[in-house]
Amino acid sequence: MTQGNCPSCGAAVEFTAGSAQVLVCGHCQTVVAKKGLDLEAHGKIGAIVDTYSPLRLHVEGRVDGEGYRVVGHLQKDHGEGLWDEWYVEFDSGRTAWLSEAEGAWYLLFAEGSAADLQLKELVPGHRFRFKEYRLREHQLVVEERGYGRVVAAEGQLPQDLDPSVDSHYVDATSARGLFVTLDFGQWGSNPDIFMGRKLKLEELGIPPDQLRPKVKKVALQQARCTQCNGPLELRAPDQSKRVACPYCGALLHVRKGGSLAFLQLLEKPDHPFRLSLGAKGILDDTPWIIIGMMVRSCTVEGVRYPWDEYLLYNPERGFTWLMDSNGHWVFLTPLEAGLVSVAPGVAAHMMGKRYRAFQRVTAVTETVLGEFYWTVTAGETATTEEYVAPPHSVNVEGTGKEVTYTRGEYLAPEVVREAFKLKEPLPEPQGIAPSQPNPHPSPATWSWALVWGAVLLAVYLGVNILAANEKVLDKVVRLSPDARSGTATAVWFSEPFEIRKRGNVRVELSAAVNNGWFGLEGELLNQENGEVIGFYEEVGFYSGSDSDGSWSEGSQSETEFLSSVSPGRYVLRAQASFDRRPDAYRIGLVSDTPRFLWFFWGLVLLALVPVLSLFRASSFESARWSESNLGSDS
Repeated sequence: MTQGNCPSCGAAVEFTAGSAQVLVCGHCQTVVAKKGLDLEAHGKIGAIVDTYSPLRLHVEGRVDGEGYRVVGHLQKDHGEGLWDEWYVEFDSGRTAWLSEAEGAWYLLFAEGSAADLQLKELVPGHRFRFKEYRLREHQLVVEERGYGRVVAAEGQLPQDLDPSVDSHYVDATSARGLFVTLDFGQWGSNPDIFMGRKLKLEELGIPPDQLRPKVKKVALQQARCTQCNGPLELRAPDQSKRVACPYCGALLHVRKGGSLAFLQLLEKPDHPFRLSLGAKGILDDTPWIIIGMMVRSCTVEGVRYPWDEYLLYNPERGFTWLMDSNGHWVFLTPLEAGLVSVAPGVAAHMMGKRYRAFQRVTAVTETVLGEFYWTVTAGETATTEEYVAPPHSVNVEGTGKEVTYTRGEYLAPEVVREAFKLKEPLPEPQGIAPSQPNPHPSPATWSWALVWGAVLLAVYLGVNILAANEKVLDKVVRLSPDARSGTATAVWFSEPFEIRKRGNVRVELSAAVNNGWFGLEGELLNQENGEVIGFYEEVGFYSGSDSDGSWSEGSQSETEFLSSVSPGRYVLRAQASFDRRPDAYRIGLVSDTPRFLWFFWGLVLLALVPVLSLFRASSFESARWSESNLGSDS
């Protein structure tokens, strides 16, 4: 511990953190540095501005079972607003930085430097690995590249402060939830590496009684538009950086301290929004409130395609989006870039799932209403890419400074209506959305057909097993040399035979014909009730040779089925017809025999449903991908 007096004002100062090299005098804001046993004044730094952070100096917490204490506090500015960074010292002597962004907390530890990295190469979306072996396992994706300078400080800090220079940084994430900040300082290479992870406020292990109450910007809550004096009911005043007046369209900047300053007058939307500012709804089991609304658009081949976006806010989960495009609704939640692997214009992969590239456009912000956590302006542009695996999508939106990833989930209008308890139904969607589920899911119908096909096969096999297949007649009939085709001389009567069970009777006819035909007109005569069942069967066989070689066609045997033959005692009358009289023919009758044909037609009928569904599904997909401006064959 080093104690002494501030070289500037003489107030007592004390270094309690072993890692601290400077401290900020709480009386005169002088930066006091240790030089051996002496203290030196290194100029003055601005006083901390209240940003309504729940943290404060000397707060103690516990992460992963180890206690820590907040010993220093920086505020940085990049011209568009302040952000806080807290310097913490653990019980073991380790130190870390704790920062807050959009409701999430990042605890980062120093991991040395990376001599091989150049700031100019680390553009948003760039993927890289450290060359150093112990850090090489992480593939990182650059999410943001920016700069800022220290404008205010308090407490004890590990190094000197220079409020006159900008410090450049790069934020990146990995697939394993790793968050990395590369601090280049005022240079373009050899950045210091800080690695850690994102935490929720409750995961910081700080007792609730040590946290500052979440005091809202009362002045801003009760603010009025500086242009039209309309009342502005703000829902997230602690995090808002821009406010767009819903009455006159004035875009207002939120100054330090909560006052508003006029920036520009925006055009009002050319259509009413389907949801309203302040509307509350539950999506993803989380209550949300709509705090901002935007009209964005893109232009493709000279045609403007507008859509609406709603900024949703929840104090614990932060911000997310709900998009309405031609009545198609998509719920968008932020993703860490490291979770997604992207082959630009081809596909994106996340958690083992492939998302096919659908479109790349330049989105233009046309109109804004409500509150926004960034310094939104009308006319700002961003390059957006959409990768789809209905009903989900991965969306990549990049500017020159940062790239953001979101995961979309397609919602039916009825889901949105129910979520926000709307009285009137929402309009029916027009056209097909990129991530809209196909309403004709052929896999499901194929599964249905396979199940019923299996049932049908089981029934068929069962019927075959239970069938008698009894041969009631098997006779070789010799024709008289005097037999003439189709006359009484070619008629033959069988001996009586018994058919014991109602069912199909299979007729089997064969004759040794060659280059000729043989027909048999038969009648089954029921001797008990006089019923007559007639049939005709014919065989024909032809063969020969020509310039192409030998050939043959036809068959010397055929079968025919007689349906629903009643049990009884029968006699078969058979009259032969022929062009060349064979010496004999064979006739057989098998009773109670199943017929394969009904099983075949059953399968055909079952296949019709999935085939029709496949056709409709294919038509739907063709219509969807006809709207894609990326490779439809990707």
